Amino acid sequence: MLCVSSLDHHEPEKCVRSPLTEAERPLQLMAGLPMARCSTGSGGVVLLQVFSMSGAKLCEFRAGLRASVECVKQRVFLSCDIPVAEQRLVFAGAILRNDDTLEDCGLQRAGVLGKVSMLCVRCCQSQLARSLADLSGDANPELAVEATLGALTDTAMRAEHELSECSRPSTSDLLNAVAPQHRAELINWMMQAFDVLRFDPGLLHSVILTMDRYFIRRAKPVDVTEMQKLLLAIVCTEMKMAGAGEFPPGHWQRVLAHLCHYRIELPEILAAEYEVLSCMGFDVGIPTAFTFLRELAVRPRCDDGDLRAIIFDLAMFFLDLCVFEPDVQYGYSHCILAGGAFAAALRVLDADVLRRDRCADLREQLFDNLMAYGVRADRTLEAAVFGCEAEILELWCARARGQGTCAWSPFYRAVVTKYERRVFARGGAVLSSATAASTLDRLFEARASGRRR
Repeated sequence: MLCVSSLDHHEPEKCVRSPLTEAERPLQLMAGLPMARCSTGSGGVVLLQVFSMSGAKLCEFRAGLRASVECVKQRVFLSCDIPVAEQRLVFAGAILRNDDTLEDCGLQRAGVLGKVSMLCVRCCQSQLARSLADLSGDANPELAVEATLGALTDTAMRAEHELSECSRPSTSDLLNAVAPQHRAELINWMMQAFDVLRFDPGLLHSVILTMDRYFIRRAKPVDVTEMQKLLLAIVCTEMKMAGAGEFPPGHWQRVLAHLCHYRIELPEILAAEYEVLSCMGFDVGIPTAFTFLRELAVRPRCDDGDLRAIIFDLAMFFLDLCVFEPDVQYGYSHCILAGGAFAAALRVLDADVLRRDRCADLREQLFDNLMAYGVRADRTLEAAVFGCEAEILELWCARARGQGTCAWSPFYRAVVTKYERRVFARGGAVLSSATAASTLDRLFEARASGRRR
């Protein structure tokens, strides 16, 4: 965060090529930055106070309104050791471009109002991109080839988020298209069947998203008697999308026959599949919340393999609860929902004093990695993840205590059973109502104290 105040009586700075002092030259050489420094010009000066997203002050310096954003990034690097390539300067919710001047970005108007929190600098390159880039000098040629993907990783992640946003279903449209009870029954059947067949967890979430999108696009309500056939058609499509490595020819046909107990012939399923794809304009393969969770889970720097596995299992448990509640599942961007589930898992585990510091570090990394998706780069990101985490934990607590009535209450126990044994076996928490209540209490304490992390 950068606080900006007007200092028009000072001579400003602007980024131009000029000789360096003896003190500046070693710093620039070590940084690998161009031989440039900020010198004076005309147009006024602002006082920039740089803060991290958590509110910690990083540095403070004066800069001329004619100074470029790139020049400011160099000053931040020399003060805070945050590489220029990994910085994103944000003013009024917009990421600033390197070639723009501070005046172009509107800081002059902000300075007239006195000190205001307007600009934020964050390390926006994902851990995954950095990890791939580190492989560039590896002796293994396959790993060296993977390193070339480092420059493309964050761009692909942003495109993935945009695609997910464009295809996110409307909760109200979904509730008008299918009865909550019927939808919950279909999801419960899939969850248990896929678990027995040991399918990849991502398949379940892909099928649910495609099913919901089809229900919305369909012009007429779905007949209950047709639901099983349509669901098998969607499962058929998603198995093909998963690839021949997981579902080779012949195998996926046998899986479909097994799922319907040989009551529906394959040609009927394929005809229904064509109907579904035609209705959706063959627009499938959309990233789900589980897609983002899997990506977020592989990035944190954590040497404790058991802790990482527990976090992932807990986060998957929360996502499986959310699929029964469209208001939660589609009320947030899929990457925010994944982040909220990840944060909720950390909230469960930080009850253990021995894990608290590691959970705090992983929570900080979570926000850094979410930034790489191009989610709005100001405090609304942190607020959105915190709000999503709160809603997930409130949902868990309500179902664990049996409060109120909902269409999927009878299925809650099956979701807990799916995850409880393996989470507890790795040294994680028991998924009880007491654990849910204590976790929610700690979240409320954090909210009351103004802490979101």
